Amino acid sequence: MIELSVDKIESLTDRDQLLKTIKATISSKQYGYEEFLGNLVVEAALNIMPKNPKDFNVDNVRVVKVMGSSIHESRVVRGMVFGREPEGLIQNATNAKIAVFTCPLDISQTETKGTVLIHNAQEMLNFSKDEEKQVEKIFQDLADAGVKVVVTGNGIGELALHYLNRYNIMAVKVLSKFDLRRLCRVIGATALARLGTPMAEEMGQCDIVETVEIGSDRVTVFRQEESEKSRTTTIVIRGATQNHMDDIERAVDDG
Repeated sequence: MIELSVDKIESLTDRDQLLKTIKATISSKQYGYEEFLGNLVVEAALNIMPKNPKDFNVDNVRVVKVMGSSIHESRVVRGMVFGREPEGLIQNATNAKIAVFTCPLDISQTETKGTVLIHNAQEMLNFSKDEEKQVEKIFQDLADAGVKVVVTGNGIGELALHYLNRYNIMAVKVLSKFDLRRLCRVIGATALARLGTPMAEEMGQCDIVETVEIGSDRVTVFRQEESEKSRTTTIVIRGATQNHMDDIERAVDDG
């Protein structure tokens, strides 16, 4: 059997050598953009390249599409990017303990309906006070446990948001269950189906959680500086239409 080879890659950590292989793959899908997109893919790959390239995990490179501007505004961001800003007033946290929930951050509604007869203003105040105390205790316990960031895969109630702001806890919504699962892996957390204080081993940890502006959109970035295992990087694709960005994403995936 005769083997025909045009070139040989000696080092998987050499930028120029990696670019040669990636450009060929991308030009089959996006001819003309192979140089630009190839550089993005190489940068993303080198950001998370482990000491042994055989341990490279493709899952650690994510693609996020942000509508607007042109493909030339696409860039690589170190860390895991979510295409929305935090819900409350707190926008940044460093060296943060993180609690992840799959349930809504809200008072649980009972299945039965009841009628309450209130005679005066004082009774009305007492009725809502108990409810508020119950919600406050949940978030006070989280703050006491050292939680700086709360991530939920569901909604956040107004009262819950008020207490999150009061206790300086950052609140982030991640609506995709796959993204939530991936985030848990990156920060080493367990997603809880009940509202309450997680145990020490159920909490995650992240070096930097910050809000970054990309174009006119604000996004949330989770970044691990030290840990090689959970290092992630995100390629942020910009484009005028959804179809165009989908095409670019397919080319990047091939790369």
